[in-house]
Amino acid sequence: MEIGDMIEITRGQYKHWALYIGHGKVIQLVVPDGPSRVSFCSFSSSSGSVSCKGTITIETLHDVAAGNTYKINNYLDDEYKPRRTDVIMGDVDKMRGSTIKYGLLGQNCEHFVNFLRYGQSVSKQADDFLKKLLGSQLGLIGVLAVFAVSTVAAANTLS
Repeated sequence: MEIGDMIEITRGQYKHWALYIGHGKVIQLVVPDGPSRVSFCSFSSSSGSVSCKGTITIETLHDVAAGNTYKINNYLDDEYKPRRTDVIMGDVDKMRGSTIKYGLLGQNCEHFVNFLRYGQSVSKQADDFLKKLLGSQLGLIGVLAVFAVSTVAAANTLS
């Protein structure tokens, strides 16, 4: 492993992402686990918005993987040029221990790691989920439209 390698950790149906920073350590964006998990989000009654926070931590890859399988996956190297190691490590030093905005579909651990490696906030996992969701909604809309057209056609035939 080299500094700046993206580490994809399999956790059931989703992947957690961390960035290798040397000496067996990774930097990652995490949210609290357990029953108090909702405490990392707050609701603003004035704006009606929900704001969630994640913490940037540095831990050993062994502890982060926690027995799950993992692999190096620099999947955007053909699309973006990785940033220099000194630039990545400069950001790591600035960000360690910080709390930042978190969102599953817009600012998750994969977005964070891609930003560190490439300077681009991207999440294939979130994009794929949204495409699947949109596709299923469009499919449902299509079925309902066909049903509505056939119902109207049948009603016109009967009248």
